[in-house]
Amino acid sequence: MKRKYPLGVMDLYPIAANKTQIENNPFLQARLKEPVDADRLQAAVKKSLTEHPLFGCTLRYDRGYYLETNEKEFSLIHADEKSRPLSFGDATNGYLWQICYDRCTITFEWCHAVSDGRGGFAFFSSVLCHYFGAEIPVEPALAPGLESFYNKKEKGIPQRKQAPGFAANALPFLKRGYQTDCHILKAPMSEVLAAARKNDASPAAVLPPLVSMALRKHISPTARNRNVACNVVIDCRGPMNFQTMHNCIISKNITYIDRFDTMDFPLVSTIYRAILDLAVQKENIVKAATETADMLRPIVSVKPRFLQKALAQIAAGVMKHSDSNFTFTYLGKMNLPAEVMAGLEDFNFRSWTDFGECNVAAIDFGGTLILNICENYRDKQIIPDLIDLCSGVGIHFETTEKLLFEQANLRLSV
Repeated sequence: MKRKYPLGVMDLYPIAANKTQIENNPFLQARLKEPVDADRLQAAVKKSLTEHPLFGCTLRYDRGYYLETNEKEFSLIHADEKSRPLSFGDATNGYLWQICYDRCTITFEWCHAVSDGRGGFAFFSSVLCHYFGAEIPVEPALAPGLESFYNKKEKGIPQRKQAPGFAANALPFLKRGYQTDCHILKAPMSEVLAAARKNDASPAAVLPPLVSMALRKHISPTARNRNVACNVVIDCRGPMNFQTMHNCIISKNITYIDRFDTMDFPLVSTIYRAILDLAVQKENIVKAATETADMLRPIVSVKPRFLQKALAQIAAGVMKHSDSNFTFTYLGKMNLPAEVMAGLEDFNFRSWTDFGECNVAAIDFGGTLILNICENYRDKQIIPDLIDLCSGVGIHFETTEKLLFEQANLRLSV
């Protein structure tokens, strides 16, 4: 039976961003220890769709966008990463995602209109669990995301305003559409935590300043502004003790400034952590959610649709290089049942460079921090310098792969 699901502003935003400079569709890839069994995978996806109903939908429009149960059959694509289709939607019977498999790999990509990284990871985790015969409890939490926290009266706990980052022309980049160079780096998670000299430190407080330091080494010496602004993605679910399958994220910009160069790294990391700790206080999440909803609503609610698309193109052009210089997003630790982890050889999570020209996506896979760094800089010494800087604070990254990655995009006639 068909069911309709209303969309919040953070669900509608990716629809408005479709076909713009900031369209973003995440990529998750699991490498199994044995070749993929297509029939088992088909059954696992089918069962997971009943537990994550938003992924079983297609996009509709009737005076506004909404999701509706898709009664068409889904299909899995037998293709490796390089030969996989670069568009889904019309090509996937209206489903807003695609799953490809080849030999020992399973790749999952989806449009953010369905859910954010945490929601997509939850669905993919469910697929892997059912594939390996494991069970994980799933609650069909369908409350709206940021709207659930909306409160104009909340003033929040005061936070220090962050300085803007460097201008785009201060660090030359390549224009390659939705292509990007992708560097896959791995290091022991214990070394990342030790670098901050705190056992409960987060990679979000350790890696962004190091990436910023690497970028500063290559900014034009004539640039007036050498600050580096990082957009750190924050999942609101944990801090708010709230569950939803819809998008439920905000962003916090943290800027690396000149005076950090003279500080010991653990102190810089402590400053980043203090900023993040303040940003995830409930009062500040409510304030940020309210401000984000107020900022996006005028764009996502514009009618007619052609006017919304035109406005989104303009907004995307401005936001691409003014929002921040790079993005850092961390999915956390893969807490999957033992039988699932025992069947996995490797895992990758990556995201195209929607803001700035660099996106660092990270995940903790069995005690190994895996980074997928997507970047489009002309200067190819930046990543080697980042590895050296990390080594200098005790984090020994190994480059396991470098490849040309191209984002797959939603292309749906609706």
